[in-house]
Amino acid sequence: MDRPNVLKKLGKASISATDIASQFWCELQMQDNYIYGKRYTKEMFKGRQVHEALQKEAYIPLIIEPVTYADTMYKTAYENVMSLKSLKTKKLCREFRIYGSVNGYRISGVIDEMRIQDGKVVVIENKTRESPKPVNPESTRPHIVQVMLYRKMIGDIKAKRYTFENLDAAYGIRRAKLSEQFERELNALGIKDGLRTAEELYRVMFSEIESLPELSDNLELHYLDRYSGSQIANIGVKYEDNLINQDLVYAMKYWNGERNAEPVPEKEKWKCNFCKFFGKECTVWWQQ
Repeated sequence: MDRPNVLKKLGKASISATDIASQFWCELQMQDNYIYGKRYTKEMFKGRQVHEALQKEAYIPLIIEPVTYADTMYKTAYENVMSLKSLKTKKLCREFRIYGSVNGYRISGVIDEMRIQDGKVVVIENKTRESPKPVNPESTRPHIVQVMLYRKMIGDIKAKRYTFENLDAAYGIRRAKLSEQFERELNALGIKDGLRTAEELYRVMFSEIESLPELSDNLELHYLDRYSGSQIANIGVKYEDNLINQDLVYAMKYWNGERNAEPVPEKEKWKCNFCKFFGKECTVWWQQ
């Protein structure tokens, strides 16, 4: 029997690292976000503002609006290269778009932060919160999965398990031709030859990652106040390849269509109180 095409059902072409992390909060909620539309809140907007402010501490994003797919891929690659240069010169980079593959699926995400500490690259995930109360261990599970997945993805590139050729096969980088408008704006900014195509930039990006110092197995979760950006808590996470691989086996069974999306277990139904779908599109733990 043919398995259902989950990506097609959700209107997606690839899987984000956030999708996978969200499966470990509530898989059903993650799915409903695509079926019924994500409910964007003012809290999410404030959190985005904190991330943008942090990004500008490392480098200034490319101030050109992309017109086409090729323009978008170029802008991402350019900002990634600038971010990696910041990592090598300032020992800090932020908002780094990472690519990879799991079970043949395209996976991408944005690493919030990387730092060089004690000669090694440390991967950091920043999460914003409204409450200064202590972080609930059950709330950290998806964040741990996410930061470990990012560490695995950057490690795959550094070890050449995921290469430019893999990226090109998945995203058609060599065929990506910039729009005339975008080309004119690059000229106006004085972007030099050798960095004028997405292919050139992505090749530089892969080379820069491969030449990074050793990746640390000590990862960090930083919890920040959503409104002020000040730190609430820091949690250390030990990277273990076998653990993230086990989590990916579980997660990919959903994307492979081997099982349906699972709701939170009864002992975690308190999470439903924070869900926009609770009592409407989802009634698993709804009591009339």
